[in-house]
Amino acid sequence: MGKSPLAMLVVISLLSACSSGSNDLDRSGLKGKVKSVKELQFEPTYENDHWVAGKPSVYGSRMVNYDKDGLYTGSFSLGRGGDTTGISTCKRENGEMVEENFLSTYDRTTSRTLLERVSAEQVNFEVWKGNQLMYEGANFFDSKGRILKQVQVGNDREVTVYHVYEKDLLVENYREEITGERTATQLYEYDNFDDQGNWTVKLIFVGEDKITPELIITRELTYY
Repeated sequence: MGKSPLAMLVVISLLSACSSGSNDLDRSGLKGKVKSVKELQFEPTYENDHWVAGKPSVYGSRMVNYDKDGLYTGSFSLGRGGDTTGISTCKRENGEMVEENFLSTYDRTTSRTLLERVSAEQVNFEVWKGNQLMYEGANFFDSKGRILKQVQVGNDREVTVYHVYEKDLLVENYREEITGERTATQLYEYDNFDDQGNWTVKLIFVGEDKITPELIITRELTYY
């Protein structure tokens, strides 16, 4: 398991994006008829008493696509130089997502996430890399379909990642070890919103104090 906080961010965004739901836009807190969301990551810089996006981060960017019914259809990630580093595609049965496949174009490895809804509040998953089960667990959702916690089990270790919301925005997530120890806290602030009410700038703070953001994410949204 042993993922860094930023690696955890990537994993959580993938697994929450591929969770089942009647409308993935609603569950993701997106408003309007969103066609695609491009997230770009930047190193923060402080200008005029304000944190703003500086030079592009080594983590690059990610594009997430939705169909006209608001369902997630796939995504791809780009490196800082604009090269494609990963492609995700998904499979649905009767409208329910049951599988997502991720191809790393960097090293040509593939991983697969299998999903099974067991109730309105719970979706179990397995994450495979080739023929090796990396870890498994379950996502738990609130009445709005947002992920509240994710249990991950792998390498004889169990951790739970919690998500905390204020109104429609995710403001915190953190990891809790089976011993009760809290680790890998991330706090979020939102700076700008478009005319549909979707955020366009997010600050990510690693740790429990909002001193210096680790990353700034900007979003470019297109609509049907």
